[in-house]
Amino acid sequence: MLYTYEQREKRLENTVTLLNKGPLDIISKNIPFFEKSKGLDAKAKEHLQTVDPSTHRPRGIEDLEAIRSGKDVENKNLSTVGEVETKHIHLPGRTLKIRIYNRSEEVKPALVYFHGGGFFERGMDVMENPCRLLAQKAGAVVVAIEYRLAPEFPYRQGLDDCLEGVRYVYEEAASLSINPELIGLVGDSVGGNLALGVDHLSQDEEWNICYVGLLCPLVDLSDISRQNWKIDHYDMSKDEPLIRRELLQMRESLFFIQTLYLKNLDDVLLPLVSPLLSKEKHELPAVTMITAEFDFLRIQGEDFSAQLLAAGVPVRHIEYKGMHHAFVKLLGYYPQAADAVKEIAGHFSSTVSSYRSKS
Repeated sequence: MLYTYEQREKRLENTVTLLNKGPLDIISKNIPFFEKSKGLDAKAKEHLQTVDPSTHRPRGIEDLEAIRSGKDVENKNLSTVGEVETKHIHLPGRTLKIRIYNRSEEVKPALVYFHGGGFFERGMDVMENPCRLLAQKAGAVVVAIEYRLAPEFPYRQGLDDCLEGVRYVYEEAASLSINPELIGLVGDSVGGNLALGVDHLSQDEEWNICYVGLLCPLVDLSDISRQNWKIDHYDMSKDEPLIRRELLQMRESLFFIQTLYLKNLDDVLLPLVSPLLSKEKHELPAVTMITAEFDFLRIQGEDFSAQLLAAGVPVRHIEYKGMHHAFVKLLGYYPQAADAVKEIAGHFSSTVSSYRSKS
């Protein structure tokens, strides 16, 4: 039997199981209507069968421009958010471009969004529709930051752009109709890494970050988690060739991204580069962690959530069965993508409500 997109999306909302991994409870969202199935979701399998990994996983410097100029995945606008504003922030020696979603005369909380793409890829266009949906479902103004990219601008230049983007949101909150006391951060893939870096740096700033949402984040660029990583952590009883290819090629690309992003490889152990290694996780606000079953980064995401839990940080961890890395980019094709955006929006909204009740 064929199920519609709407039926599958509704099924995701209403059918969950709880996975217990040591002290960490993970909300597991199984493949809708095929909850006992192993392997990839049918749509994910179809996508991975048609995609050429070399078009989005670099192995050398010669691959970068081809990936940057290539066509990214297509997705759909599932929101009613209207015009998107583009602003250029003039900073010493550079101009920072931002996009603003869902601004109105009504004062709202804000989510500052950092896109993924291996620190080197221009990813804002493909994340436009997820940002629209996030803004609508969270009842927030979403501000997306177009930060400088490696290798032309290595660590910490892109991270500093992200920090300056948050500074702009805070300082211009009145003109943006934003409540400056209710600013959260969201990032996908390396954007999650940048979100955690910005939260860390914000400890020394005058604003407060109330929430962090992480979508398949890179939380450890060092070799430490890779040494503990084993392919038998993944159930490949079905679709093994595709899953193995996806995992190993991403693992290989991360070695190259180290050299792409960092001038000094010793910096890989810094908490701003590998947040998993940070000793200050107790300072984080409420966190939503989204992972995908067949993502190389899933294991380090689970380790990070377990550390947050041990540090007393409120963390909500959700795993999508049958999904691969960066699945949220396929909004409108995978119901899991919309569901993940809604989960981030819902946890942010409840966090905002909690802050308001205390004030």
